[in-house]
Amino acid sequence: MKVKRAINQVAAVAKTDFLGVLRNKTAIFFTLLFPLFFIVIIGFTFGQSGTTETSSIVVGVVNLDGELIAVNATNSINGTIGDLLVEALESANFTIYGYDDYGDRDTNGTAAYAISRGDIDAIMVIPANFTETLSFQYTDNLGAQVATQSHLQLHVDPTDTTGALITQQSILGFTSAFVKQYQQVAIQQVPADMQSYIQVLADPITVLVSDAEVTEEELQWIDYMVPGTLGLVLLWSGLNHASMTIATERTKGTFQRMIIAPVSPTIVLLGKFISNLTLVYMSGFVMLVSGVLLFQVNLYWNIPVIILAMFLGSLSAIGIGLIISSVTKNEEAANSIAVIISVPLQFFIGAFFPLTMMPEAAQVFGEALPFTKLVNIMKDVMTRNLPFDAVIPELLYLTVSGIILFSLGTIAYRIALKRL
Repeated sequence: MKVKRAINQVAAVAKTDFLGVLRNKTAIFFTLLFPLFFIVIIGFTFGQSGTTETSSIVVGVVNLDGELIAVNATNSINGTIGDLLVEALESANFTIYGYDDYGDRDTNGTAAYAISRGDIDAIMVIPANFTETLSFQYTDNLGAQVATQSHLQLHVDPTDTTGALITQQSILGFTSAFVKQYQQVAIQQVPADMQSYIQVLADPITVLVSDAEVTEEELQWIDYMVPGTLGLVLLWSGLNHASMTIATERTKGTFQRMIIAPVSPTIVLLGKFISNLTLVYMSGFVMLVSGVLLFQVNLYWNIPVIILAMFLGSLSAIGIGLIISSVTKNEEAANSIAVIISVPLQFFIGAFFPLTMMPEAAQVFGEALPFTKLVNIMKDVMTRNLPFDAVIPELLYLTVSGIILFSLGTIAYRIALKRL
């Protein structure tokens, strides 16, 4: 009878707390609408396939090829290859703006002025002798051809490090393809018996790139992003809701009445834990279902592992939230602290980009977070289709960290009771 009564009391506390959250418009947004809002943004950003008519990379081209220059003491005006390069850039879906000169950041109408204002992403300067060097027009005093290398200049925006890196790699990849086409044309000009030999010298190594046999189906960007966002669900839903557990009661003035009620503090804590856990699962469910219905994500559904991992991860999130809720005096303070903690942490759990891209200290910090282990588990089982035994180390880490953090949250909760 006592066990049944305790279960009923826990259920009653959980129901009361859960319904209280549902009546809170802000809580409803973070529980149901924010996951939907986020997955829609991620889906339309990373889930679309195919190419657009023009690239989002805007290149300002200063084409000096074709200007009057001296070649072997003879004036030359030839911009053939420079023009072909510009046409190839446009064909590769770069957005091209032409400028007469590089200029400076203070002179309107120049390339430097445009990139300083953010109008273009990069500047490519094609030298005046571009065609002459690539067509071997330079000779020595005896009339023998002199191999002269041409030099393109590429300037990227230093204020946008990530965008500059993407722009640089994209243009370098294009340039490499253009050079290979040029090599094929040049090799065809030499005697036939030498073409194979020169071909190997010009391109001694080829790299064949293909997907390893990791998944049975081809995955899109959105398929990789959805599992990672489940780690964010714990931060947004679990941590933030748990941080309101006691703080909200204090703000409403109901905390003392709740404690003196004929219900033990443990029953109250378990009821609120179940309420928070339900909200976490609801947020995760909304995000996953939205991904399936809106973007047809191609994932593997190891439901038992997903449910277990989210439960263990919730222990950590709710534990941290209980600590916040116990040490703060009102709802506003708890919410502020929860935001200060959760917003920075989302960049260290591997949901947006791999931790390997971050500095070593940040990698160590990120790997120590239980939410990172949850993201790893979700990616392993939902995109790689790995079996249960492959994620046991991460599950054990989640278990230990969850027990520790939830225990600390419970201790903080009981200390808060003694202050009354």
